[in-house]
Amino acid sequence: MDIVRIISVLGLGTVIEILPAAAAAAAIYWLIRRKKQKRIFGSDFKEIRKGSRLNETVRLLLLCWAVGAACMTLTPPNFWYNMWRMLTFQSFSFPAAEFHTWTFTPVWWTHFVTYSGHYLSGYSLYGRIIDSVENIVLFVPLGLGAPLVWKKASFPKTVLAALIFTLTVEFVQAFIGRDGNVDDVICNTLGGVIGYLIYLLIKAVFPKFTEKCKISASELWTNRLKPDNAPQ
Repeated sequence: MDIVRIISVLGLGTVIEILPAAAAAAAIYWLIRRKKQKRIFGSDFKEIRKGSRLNETVRLLLLCWAVGAACMTLTPPNFWYNMWRMLTFQSFSFPAAEFHTWTFTPVWWTHFVTYSGHYLSGYSLYGRIIDSVENIVLFVPLGLGAPLVWKKASFPKTVLAALIFTLTVEFVQAFIGRDGNVDDVICNTLGGVIGYLIYLLIKAVFPKFTEKCKISASELWTNRLKPDNAPQ
């Protein structure tokens, strides 16, 4: 099996296509945040950045995920494929959105017993399962990253964030040539739940690591400004 076939089977084609956009967003974010912190923290900048290095790294990775997820779900079908064809002069038609009606397809597992081994709404059962797994995995980084970065990101808040994100995506997709899907809402939210459970596992095994991840630059700066920490 060649590399192209592997990429196709694993559904990594779109991931590769959006990597430059995610990398560009990460670079811009890093430069702007660094410049802003350097102006605010002054002579304490290097020390504060060092103390919050893990937090800043997870924030950056979470941003890359958010940009990547938005590129994958909030653009018309084959948008990035057509975009790269245009940028590499293989095509001269700009990828445009098609406006469809807002419809919901049935949840695949509700038909499993009756239609097992048959095609469901144009998709094979195998294709439905793979699609569901991909949608679960897609939101695992949110469930894992949010509580690592923000101390107030409790389980209900993290799951609610995943639910709001996926509901927003499904609503917007109705206007860009995609169909809102109940499966996606369920699987994306489940992905957020699994991500949080992974966070709890990491916290139990590596408590010091998770605590260091939560130490933000703003927290370190606030602690420095407190009267108790003022130099004598």
